[in-house]
Amino acid sequence: MPELSIRIAVMDDMEDIAAISRSTWDGDDYLEKKARRWIGDCSLYAGEFNGKVIGTFRLSPMPAGVLWMEGLRVHLEYRSRGYGRQLADAAFATGKRIIGSGKSRCMEFSTYINNDESIHITMSQGFRVVNRFILMTREDIDPSAEIERFKPVQRDFTGLSQHIPCGWKYPRLCPEGIEWALKRCDVFRTGDVIFLRKKGSDEATPIRGAEENPDSFLDGAEASARKAGHSRSCIVLHESGKKIIKKAFDRGYDTWEPVGNYNILIFRYNM
Repeated sequence: MPELSIRIAVMDDMEDIAAISRSTWDGDDYLEKKARRWIGDCSLYAGEFNGKVIGTFRLSPMPAGVLWMEGLRVHLEYRSRGYGRQLADAAFATGKRIIGSGKSRCMEFSTYINNDESIHITMSQGFRVVNRFILMTREDIDPSAEIERFKPVQRDFTGLSQHIPCGWKYPRLCPEGIEWALKRCDVFRTGDVIFLRKKGSDEATPIRGAEENPDSFLDGAEASARKAGHSRSCIVLHESGKKIIKKAFDRGYDTWEPVGNYNILIFRYNM
């Protein structure tokens, strides 16, 4: 199998990158939307074959010395040929060099529980699961709850464990991570429940009070979804929130495929 040429992506690659994105998840992929900004900060890498970019990955700094890995993609026409493994190996090697230089302490990334190929590759490189969440959705919501904007302080983040769900990125639960998340999320309160909603996303996650008042959180999440113009509610919960998870299932929330208490895995690599 021919070797890919791995390099930092440039603006001239956008046409190829857009084609990769449109061939991923039936076109419901975020890579094309994010690529220009990622190219601008030199965090997006391209895998080139015969003058054409057929794959990507991104490595970017996150709070607490984390180097976050994402955007690992291979164009649909080039899958199942080993190029995904080449890109993953290149991402790991690049990340290890960055950690070795002292600029980061570890690598982390999130993935769906049934992404078997990625999980197998990363585990073989020494990554391990350090946290687990569940992403659930409910269609055709008809909310009536009242919500208000809220400015939280650090002690309000008592309902989280190790990481803060923020779209498909999960900053560490620490002062720097809280600051990072608050720049990218709106915060709402309904009753005694406080929750985050990622800007430009339909995902809400509780940070305080939901375990004691799960219905209040679900009411608020649905109200914030409708406020944003969505007809469905999407929530992300830590696997330990069994009471909230059960209540959500009872209320009509569901997952992409049948799962127990989690479907999102957070992996970490330490040298």
